[in-house]
Amino acid sequence: MLDFLAADRAFLAEKDAEIQALEAQVAALKSSISLLRAARITVQQRLCSYKYPVLTLPNEIIVEIFLHFLSPGYPDAPPFMGARSPMRLTHICRQWRDTACETPGLWRAIDLYPTRVDDRLESTLSLTALWVSRSRHCPLSIRAGSYNDLLSVLAPLIPHRDRWEHLDLTLKSTQPLSSIQGSLPLLKSFTIHFNSSISDDDSVVNLHDLPLLSTVALDDFKIPHVSLPWSQLTSLTLSWIYPEHCMSILRKTTHLERCTLRLWIQDEDEPQNDFVDLLLPRLDTLEIDADDGVHVDLIQYLVAPALHSLCLPESFLGSNPIDSLKSCISRSGCHLGELQVAKAYVSENAYRNAFPSIPDVEVEKSSDSNSD
Repeated sequence: MLDFLAADRAFLAEKDAEIQALEAQVAALKSSISLLRAARITVQQRLCSYKYPVLTLPNEIIVEIFLHFLSPGYPDAPPFMGARSPMRLTHICRQWRDTACETPGLWRAIDLYPTRVDDRLESTLSLTALWVSRSRHCPLSIRAGSYNDLLSVLAPLIPHRDRWEHLDLTLKSTQPLSSIQGSLPLLKSFTIHFNSSISDDDSVVNLHDLPLLSTVALDDFKIPHVSLPWSQLTSLTLSWIYPEHCMSILRKTTHLERCTLRLWIQDEDEPQNDFVDLLLPRLDTLEIDADDGVHVDLIQYLVAPALHSLCLPESFLGSNPIDSLKSCISRSGCHLGELQVAKAYVSENAYRNAFPSIPDVEVEKSSDSNSD
């Protein structure tokens, strides 16, 4: 009996010792947990007080970063949606959304060409209205085309025509041009791509209340369907235009400084008037390209005393290209600094020897030329 009592007392003493050891461990763990919680609170407070460097920048700097994010830059338009759209900036955080929506410069260039097969007119009109609203009073750059109903696409923009600064249209008829007749007080550059389906019976549109217009690009041989204030232009591109129409327009561009021409073969039933001297007193740069069947001795009519850069096919210099060019330079009294001759039969050395005063001469030989 005494042996059992001694064994039980020994067992209890052993368990009491184990409990005391565990309680000491629990106390130590509680102390460690308290220390860890205190350290965590300190770190959490530090994190809560931390601000990311980009969010500490002045709003003016953030706006500049946003404007440089756009690709391409104004007046070229970013896409409505996608990685390079300003809409992406509104999806980062509330601060960036507010900043982007309050930055009119992000929304002033609008591209109204459908980018996907499923682009719908309704969504385009909705986004157009949104961008115009966010652009506030900024001048606008607009590129539109490819929709069957272009007038409907332009409808949200017509009330803001006094802000149009750059306009690029692809037209299936002249009707959209008729809808914008009247004053465009800020318009500086105007590009029109005519669809070949425009008929000769389509109406001619006169656009002349454009006081700031200086740069024009017209594309397709239906160019005569639009009349512009030619005399005030400083830069002009005429693509795929008949030589007769080209000369008719150039005679009116007395302030032209830069000109690019891409000429088209004239129909046999088109009128062929005799050309006379073409005086362009301020012309600095002239670039000519043409269909292989076009041969116009344009240079023999040109008088351009300020001409510095000339690029053209050799066929436009006539049967004696070097003599023709010498005559043009002498008649104009100009000092060419750059000469580029394409589809040439005369060698580059011949041009360099004939015009030693021109520092930059480049000649591209014709593909069927056998001359040295």
